[in-house]
Amino acid sequence: MEWARHWLSLLYAYGRDYVLENPGLKVLALLITAVLWWSVASRPVSEITLHNVPIELANLPKSPSLIPSKYDTLSASVTLRGPRDTLDDLKSSELSVMADMTGIEPGVRVIQLKLDPGRLPPTVEEVEIEPRDIRVTVEREVTKQVPVKPRFDGEPAPGYQSPSWQVTPEEVEIAGAASQVREINEVSTETVSLSGKKAPFTELVTIDIGSPNVYLSGDSSRKVMLRVDVSELQKDRLFADLPLTVDDAPALARPEPRFVSVLVHGPRSIVDALTPDTIRVSVEYRKDRRGAAELTPTVTLPDSAAAVKVVRVDPDKVIVR
Repeated sequence: MEWARHWLSLLYAYGRDYVLENPGLKVLALLITAVLWWSVASRPVSEITLHNVPIELANLPKSPSLIPSKYDTLSASVTLRGPRDTLDDLKSSELSVMADMTGIEPGVRVIQLKLDPGRLPPTVEEVEIEPRDIRVTVEREVTKQVPVKPRFDGEPAPGYQSPSWQVTPEEVEIAGAASQVREINEVSTETVSLSGKKAPFTELVTIDIGSPNVYLSGDSSRKVMLRVDVSELQKDRLFADLPLTVDDAPALARPEPRFVSVLVHGPRSIVDALTPDTIRVSVEYRKDRRGAAELTPTVTLPDSAAAVKVVRVDPDKVIVR
């Protein structure tokens, strides 16, 4: 028993030294602990309701790929209880309400809502969530190729037009809930202004799908290159009774008829600037033939009218005698 008395004496000495060593510091620590406990215990407890707390649809199955297409709401009201000063500092955006979609199947589902406890301060507790559950329509995700069409606003400058445009790439791939993708046959670009335009232009524009639950998938870019051909208004003009010239003809050679009509088409300003004396209609005499020769007239326009095209010559065949 000697060993027992020895250990008891050592334990007594240790306890005595532990209690009596630095008694002032020990008393101070006890006082600080008591004050902290009292300050926490005496803090007023109250309740507060935070609105528009975001609802997260979590753990959607990846195979097969499912997507929520309809839901009652994506925000909830949460009532909390805790110290007033802590509650006053909380914001709706700092919290999260979870709808666990683990193992969900396509169809209409009712999912219970739970507050993410990791977002709450330790002194705050959940009292109520409104609504308690959320009704979600879940569908399979599908993809589809659709053309891209530009959306325009305004008109080109007076006397100009935009007869054509080109989008690159012409098609993009969209993805989303089957019922929503099925209804989309094309997507648009953001609005492109034509106001006051007088020349062709190219612009990088963003695609507007038009549905918040449908998105671009695969390698499809959110932007496409749009080229718009803005040109001056076109017009037709008929020049009648233009003299026909026979090149390299003998002195007595004569064309029949001696005058022809020419119909031209092109930019309005250039066509209007043409005059009969700037248009030459001719045929080349064929020396290897005797008697009457049926020839096709050639129309020569001035260099300034390179954008003008000859539509028709009447008659289109003449005879040189």
